[in-house]
Amino acid sequence: MEVPASMNYAMGKAPSVPATSVLRQFAANNGTVFSPTTNEIRINVAAQGFLDGHKSYLYFTINNTNEAAGQALVLDSDALCWCDQIRVESQGLVIERLERAAIYNNMRYRWQEGIGQIQARTAKCGGPALAATSIGNSGQSLDEATSATFACPLPLGFLNNHGGKAIPKGASFDLVIRVNSVAAQCFNWEAAAATSFTITNPRFYAPVMQVQSPEAMAEYQEALMSQGIAFSGDVVKTYVNSSSAGSGPKVAQINDRSRSLKGLVTVLRTNALRDDADSSSVGASQLLGLTEYRYVIGGANYPQDTVQYSATDSGRAYEEAQKALAKDGMPHGEPTVSRQSFTATDATGQGVIAVDLRVFDDKTLSMAGINTAASAAPNTLELTMDANAVASDLTTYAICESIFVLDGKGGLTASA
Repeated sequence: MEVPASMNYAMGKAPSVPATSVLRQFAANNGTVFSPTTNEIRINVAAQGFLDGHKSYLYFTINNTNEAAGQALVLDSDALCWCDQIRVESQGLVIERLERAAIYNNMRYRWQEGIGQIQARTAKCGGPALAATSIGNSGQSLDEATSATFACPLPLGFLNNHGGKAIPKGASFDLVIRVNSVAAQCFNWEAAAATSFTITNPRFYAPVMQVQSPEAMAEYQEALMSQGIAFSGDVVKTYVNSSSAGSGPKVAQINDRSRSLKGLVTVLRTNALRDDADSSSVGASQLLGLTEYRYVIGGANYPQDTVQYSATDSGRAYEEAQKALAKDGMPHGEPTVSRQSFTATDATGQGVIAVDLRVFDDKTLSMAGINTAASAAPNTLELTMDANAVASDLTTYAICESIFVLDGKGGLTASA
């Protein structure tokens, strides 16, 4: 006789091993004040325990150092809008590198997180508030000579790995966070001639767990010394191209070489909007002049037939973005991008070009994307534009799986 789940009291949770957890702080070891000129923040993370990257965040203060009236700033999406690059390094090796990090971080929130996380982003990171129809591109405002402090998760696969794994005990690494050297692109400035700011007291917070079971730690140590500890996560490789004004075909080189490429997402930012200090350089992305697109990988078309696009035919392009930017194991993301925002061609635009390349959505499977490392064939993005196209920056993010390994000597390596 089958016992209903509601009556099966043997289905209780298994007891955990004895352990303690404390929220640790790791401060920058190369200063306390950073800016577009002193722009590299280095934080050594030596936890001496199991570090929970999924609950970690960067805590820092943004200071608007302009003093005259009419020189306020507005966060361009959220408080990480000044962040140009994030690296994870260990013993001189780069474990993960995210270029144009602010743009990707903003896009990830838009397509993955849903309304609940948008509200949390507003509260913690100064992100755009929920409006009636969509989420805008402008976040919290800072008046002249004022400051605000934020707590922002970092969009790294090493920290936010598959399966909720802790960073193994014995792993020591550096977080290297670079401030964008072009101040005009960091915020939406009230005055284009007044773009002065600093980032002060950056600190990385994460829970660190100590296991107090000798038996469990003995098993862990044996596995570490015999074969190393491996875990995986989705990392992002960045490819930068440009597109000229005018109608006709445009081709952007990508040439990604990954063992498991899960998706490609391309952000188009007009050069004029990107370089305008009082416009949205990070948040805005316009499909201005686009009529169709396809990615070509190893001589094959992805999707098989070209994706048509217009203001009245945006459904397929939106579908590919929703799939390509979904969390691991999920068939679709939870976007907050409205149709009006997706097709907008001004500074409110949030449209992207994308293709989903996952073979499986099962979160228990690794290497679920396509292998582009096995071939030297070129990979490209082919666009067809009409006369409305203007000179633009094309940033393509290749979302791929990476395997991280900690060996018995404390060395970290990564392969993607």
